[in-house]
Amino acid sequence: MKLTKNNRLWIIIFLVSFLFLLWGNQYLPITDPVESNYALTAKEMAESGNWLSPTIYGHYWYDKPIMIYWLTAASYRLFGFTSLASRLPSVLAGALSAALLGAYTQRLLHNQKAAVCASLFLVTSLEFWIVSHAIITDQLLFLFTIPTMLSAFIGLNENSRKHMVIAYAAAALACLTKGPVGLVLPGLLLLLWCASMRSWKMVRRCFPWQGILCFLLIATPWYGAMIYYHGTDFISQFLGLHNVVRATSSEHPEDNHWYYYLILLPVSLLPWTGLSFLQMKTFRRQTLYQPLYRFLMIWCWGTIGFYTLMATKYVTYTYIAVIPAILLAATAIPQLSETRKFHCLLLLPALFMVIALSGGTLALKGTSWTPFYILALLSISLCVYSFRNTKKLILSISLSISALYICLVSTGLGPYLSTRSGILMAQSFHSLPGYHLFFSSYSASYTYYTGETAIRLVPSVADAEKRNPLWNEKYTMPSLPDTHLESLTGDKPVYLYVSRSNLKLFDRWNMRRDFIPVETFPSGSIYQYKK
Repeated sequence: MKLTKNNRLWIIIFLVSFLFLLWGNQYLPITDPVESNYALTAKEMAESGNWLSPTIYGHYWYDKPIMIYWLTAASYRLFGFTSLASRLPSVLAGALSAALLGAYTQRLLHNQKAAVCASLFLVTSLEFWIVSHAIITDQLLFLFTIPTMLSAFIGLNENSRKHMVIAYAAAALACLTKGPVGLVLPGLLLLLWCASMRSWKMVRRCFPWQGILCFLLIATPWYGAMIYYHGTDFISQFLGLHNVVRATSSEHPEDNHWYYYLILLPVSLLPWTGLSFLQMKTFRRQTLYQPLYRFLMIWCWGTIGFYTLMATKYVTYTYIAVIPAILLAATAIPQLSETRKFHCLLLLPALFMVIALSGGTLALKGTSWTPFYILALLSISLCVYSFRNTKKLILSISLSISALYICLVSTGLGPYLSTRSGILMAQSFHSLPGYHLFFSSYSASYTYYTGETAIRLVPSVADAEKRNPLWNEKYTMPSLPDTHLESLTGDKPVYLYVSRSNLKLFDRWNMRRDFIPVETFPSGSIYQYKK
């Protein structure tokens, strides 16, 4: 099949985005506590050959659906158990997201420059760059949400059965990635948009039997097999604990603030925050695009509202709100302004981002940040120099931020992430002869790097978070109350690893005096139990 010029453009954007996002991933270790759970589960899947039921520490694990584990395990089979292989699914999903959003933007705005800028804005936005390097489900959900929502918009607006089927197929993949929210949230947002358009006809178009059938054919085989083989355990853990309880009882009570996502969204969009929020205000004036404007605003702020109502707050829950916000930013391209106000809305968020990134490095010791600081100064100079020309300013910001990302991942990000991983202490701790315990929390990355399943020691200290005890059911590793510590006595010594985040809790522990320090790492310390 002969490729059109337009298709070649999106292939080029995909390839450039892929190489940009791929750069430096080999330097980034598996971090705790989130990435390591996905990496270890995928590793067990690749080693066991059980491609149906995810396991962790040899036990069935119902935290998330199968998609992230399938893709990561397949990557391990192809490229080995490396950091690069672990992060490859998110990199691939990120590059596909950039190309796909650009293609949809051209379809909606009929402007290629705006479409290319949508891809450019997306791939250089802060949260997108971070999540596209992370071993989590959110970049895959982001990828599948783009066709779910935008094909649904086209299908409802133009009465296109084909696009509705595409939307349902993408929603099915989203459900295999994140669970019921992959269908429930887009469905609520679309119905809300239809209601805002006062169109009962559009509401009826939301439910084509072909789309529903496509959804069932894609989503139900895995869910059906899991219910068949695991029954109520899967239902109570996956739907109960990891969906219903997550929505009704906060997993992290200290983050449960109503303004959490209102602060997060502007930061997520950097350096394009000013442009996105400007278009949220001005794009509504273009009467030709009134349905699209209303749709994007409902998508963005409806997502924020939905997750604000949920008990558990997490930094990536509203990540999909970045899609409509970036698309809104791209709507400014067909009619670029050359006013001072417009230039300030472009420049100031970019300068803030460069300064914030530079300031953040001051807290990260153990590596030389001199190249980053030099590049930051050059970036500021270039952007200020381009201030009076909108096109040059957009290009300067894009090039500067991209260069800073590459420098960041090539120099200091790896050493910093090592302090949030078990990689630094894994071999030393593993080589100590005796029992290996983790105080309060557990490092799944330790098991990933060594193959050993250690024991989580549960201290008799009040939980500072005071969260619902149901959340303790998510721990599937071997656990031991401190009152049973004597059961490990014998010829073998007992070693305890205490992470930096648990040091204050460890010092308050009534058995603290029974442990002597052995070795200290940037991520924590090893102690030996005095029997």
